[in-house]
Amino acid sequence: MQIMNATSQSDTPDMNALLAVIRELVGEIHPHWKNLHFLPDTQLERELGLDSMARVELQGRIEQALHITLPENAAVRAATADDLMHAITHPAGDGNADDMPAGSAADLLMGEFGTPADAANGTRRTLSEWLFAAYAWPVFTVLALLAWVLVVVTPTEGGRRKMAHWCARLLFLLTFTPLKVQGHEHLDLHNPQIIVANHASYLDGFIVTAALDVPIHFIVKGELARIAPARILLERFGVEFVDRFNARKGTSDVGRIADKARNGQSIVFFPEGTFTTFDGLQPFRMGAFVTAARAGIPVVPVAISGARKIIRGSEWFPRRGYLQVTILPPIQPAGTGWQVAVDLRDAARWELAPWTGEPDLVED
Repeated sequence: MQIMNATSQSDTPDMNALLAVIRELVGEIHPHWKNLHFLPDTQLERELGLDSMARVELQGRIEQALHITLPENAAVRAATADDLMHAITHPAGDGNADDMPAGSAADLLMGEFGTPADAANGTRRTLSEWLFAAYAWPVFTVLALLAWVLVVVTPTEGGRRKMAHWCARLLFLLTFTPLKVQGHEHLDLHNPQIIVANHASYLDGFIVTAALDVPIHFIVKGELARIAPARILLERFGVEFVDRFNARKGTSDVGRIADKARNGQSIVFFPEGTFTTFDGLQPFRMGAFVTAARAGIPVVPVAISGARKIIRGSEWFPRRGYLQVTILPPIQPAGTGWQVAVDLRDAARWELAPWTGEPDLVED
């Protein structure tokens, strides 16, 4: 593999030119940071907010700007600009994503931006809270088993979706958790949409299932496919498994899911990728919006309010609460390119953020 010289003055590629390419992309994704000063050892993901999908885009830009050819997935595996420079000057690697070190895994569609806070908050629980939890957990367990059986044995996809929808609604009814849904008119029963919702709690999947009585398919982390009961249920429910820890496979997942969307499937993403104990809307990953741009279908923002107060962070202690789901107007992509996906992400976030009842951690 021949590496062409990035400068006319020296055989050594120019780090400043590489940083300029990175800075340009950072400025597009995070406009507030367009003049950010950073160093070769600055973390591309945790400090500059370039998730794996953004680093796929970065690889192409580096090759074009510096007139070089990088090893496959070099930018996805790189944690810093120093790592990228090493890939430029030592291109002998085979580009195997399975060799990525822990902590730099590819989270193209889901992923983790930052680290979830500890669940323990030191708050003493009241007797009424303990009594509610003692009641809610058996209800959840019985309904979960019932839903598993009904979804697995129901022969049609539409029937399985209906079973899951009514079991989820029954969960909130029996636990005295009001669920208000507004904006049903923005859902299209006949054409595919990319649905993006904020992610605040383990309850979010149940909330979306109960609130959206339309054909939908969830994006689910591939690790769950290794748990047989979960895999059987999720496959029957029509989820799309994605490999979060293989860059090459993750890239192909984007194309596969975009093809399914073009063919009529509405797909649900939680673009924050993870949730934390503390309140706030985290940065959005790019996977949902690249998928929408490639497929040429609209993004529908769905705001969930109240879930974090019921199940907070990684806690499993349920509390009484009130849920509101707001379905917002669809946003049409204006093309298929990277900037279109960035614009979709920003527009969806702008529409969704005021309805979550939590601060926007990017703006604030």
